[in-house]
Amino acid sequence: MKSILLSLVMASAPAAALDFDSPARGNAAFAGALRPAPVLEAARLPLDGLLAERLSSAKHFVLDGTAFLARVSFDAEWNAWFGLAAEGNGAPEGAWEEGGLAAGVTYSYPGGTLSIKAADGKITISDGKGGSSDTSMGELFDLLYAGSSRVRFADLVEYAVVRNSDPVSREEGTLTLRIGSDGLYYYSLTADALVTGQPRWLLAINGVLYGLKYAPPDLVFVSKEIEMRTEFPAERAFRP
Repeated sequence: MKSILLSLVMASAPAAALDFDSPARGNAAFAGALRPAPVLEAARLPLDGLLAERLSSAKHFVLDGTAFLARVSFDAEWNAWFGLAAEGNGAPEGAWEEGGLAAGVTYSYPGGTLSIKAADGKITISDGKGGSSDTSMGELFDLLYAGSSRVRFADLVEYAVVRNSDPVSREEGTLTLRIGSDGLYYYSLTADALVTGQPRWLLAINGVLYGLKYAPPDLVFVSKEIEMRTEFPAERAFRP
């Protein structure tokens, strides 16, 4: 797991209030002198390392002699899904939206079938032979955050960086996950297709934009001075 600090010291820029993209609207006198702010590369995280962390940060347990992993993933609407897979035998991973676990679901693998049911914030996985293992979405978020590389923007805001595979479409993307001052997890999901060749800006701190770009074999974090109003992706909070 890596921890990276991203910072950019910005000189005073009295023209920052100007609409740089529309010099005709009151800025014509400055048009010749205006230049787009450069996008600066701040850090790289290898994709293969992030993928390895995605596996190691899952909950690992054994039932009826078979090793399993449980983890959380996210669909295109940012809904959290519970995933379960038998390790090492080629069995496909099962995934269910968090809200569907209360009714009970089953997961079949070459050695048998597990039953999964959520109640009172606890997810119980049973092998039907007297063996069981408990977890929760809260525990899976904790493991995901603790086991993932971090980036820290301007020494103020820290995110865990997580590779995500949409359980519905299998589209790959990156989850940025932080802990708010209220103790809750806040996250946003960026599909690789949105940041291939160009960055997506995640937040602004002290006049500097920070974002990410998908550039195999790495995930690249970038920054630039703010030139105009920029829309940022909303975040969703996880409440256990």
